Amino acid sequence: KEFIMIGPSTEIIIEKWRKGRFPLKKSVSDRLDNVIWLATKDAARYMETTHYTTFAYGERQMNSLLAPAFSMCSSAMILEYPSIRKIGSRNHFARADYFCHCDKGRSTEHRMFVELKSSWQRVPIHDGFNKSNVELYGKACKQICGLINEFRGDNREFYSKFPIIRVSMLTLALYSVGNEVVEWDEKELLRQAESQFSYKGMRPNLMGVWKTPAELRDKMEPEWKEDNYKLQGLMYICHIMEPYPTKVNG
Repeated sequence: KEFIMIGPSTEIIIEKWRKGRFPLKKSVSDRLDNVIWLATKDAARYMETTHYTTFAYGERQMNSLLAPAFSMCSSAMILEYPSIRKIGSRNHFARADYFCHCDKGRSTEHRMFVELKSSWQRVPIHDGFNKSNVELYGKACKQICGLINEFRGDNREFYSKFPIIRVSMLTLALYSVGNEVVEWDEKELLRQAESQFSYKGMRPNLMGVWKTPAELRDKMEPEWKEDNYKLQGLMYICHIMEPYPTKVNG
């Protein structure tokens, strides 16, 4: 767990989970952990300041939290990176959500592409995660896999200079309905996610969950969806692919 203090009364706790070992995995996992830390800290600060949860609305709003975090944790970063993506048997022009150049001048120097998707999930979960969220995770994985033709195309010399890491990330705004007391466990949520999210064998290998403290949640004004929807927390579900090419240092 990681602890963050926002203001005099709000203690933020992030439950984190990792799995798997391969070259650069630790470097990338540490970076994504820091991104999650920074994004969550900004989410809590936004709530403390405005008493709203606008960042939970969708992917573009989540970018307001994640873009500064990725920038701070990278040597260089740009949004909407122009690229070619393989869809079926054809190449299509596309834009990768994030392109980061990381660890400049170090033995672990690499480039990282991130595909982001964002959605909502009601808690507690009784019958599994929403099917649409599982499909959205698969879509992010499929899109990040499709970038392989970008690396093998006309610009392959550029991409051959440093290892390339591809990451699919799904963020979920966790919510409850009504004023009843809601009980849910972060570890159990992570356990369920590990077993339920998959795309062609690509299961999550890094996740984080933030449970909104009651004293902070109770300050929020009605804003998103129906008036009786309350933000219970944020969840980050990631799959980190092994480096391309596979023979790298780190």
